[in-house]
Amino acid sequence: MEPETLFYIGIILGFIAGVVLTLIVVRIKSLFVSSEVKKLRQEKKGLEKRLLEKNRYIDDMLGHAEKLAHDLGKQKPSRRR
Repeated sequence: MEPETLFYIGIILGFIAGVVLTLIVVRIKSLFVSSEVKKLRQEKKGLEKRLLEKNRYIDDMLGHAEKLAHDLGKQKPSRRR
């Protein structure tokens, strides 16, 4: 074979190998990205759940405080000398 023909065959095979390796790297990288996205979604759900629990707790505490204030407002004022 002539050197020029081998040169072109090498360029074509190198191009094909580069495309194939690029596709393989993209597939492998997408596996890691999807697992990271999954982990972040789970973390977000956990944080949202904790936030809801804290909001419920704060609402309960405000309800208790309002009830205490209402009960204290109903009591007769005591006389102090």
